[in-house]
Amino acid sequence: MVMEKVKIKRQWNDWRIAEVELSKLSEFRWSKEPGGVRALASQYFIHVYVWCDEYEGDLAHSCQHWSAPHSIKVCITKADNDPTTFAKIKALVGDKPVYRKLQKRLKINRP
Repeated sequence: MVMEKVKIKRQWNDWRIAEVELSKLSEFRWSKEPGGVRALASQYFIHVYVWCDEYEGDLAHSCQHWSAPHSIKVCITKADNDPTTFAKIKALVGDKPVYRKLQKRLKINRP
């Protein structure tokens, strides 16, 4: 059985990238706040949590301040992943939230 791999990064615009099995990801959500640094993204991206010892590749993370293993927040981008894989992930998390400015312009009421 082939395990489906997902490409992840710490922030949406980071050049470093890693891979992890889809089954090892948890807490799928749309967010503008990345893991690591607290610089908000200009739009929503899918973020998930993964244990820091379960990915392969280069990720902007070090365990200097924590005892490993621990859970870290990572980003999944459409551009980095296979369309079929991204569609499965998007099905888990649902539709992307509407921007607040666009929401006001379209007069969409959301709780």
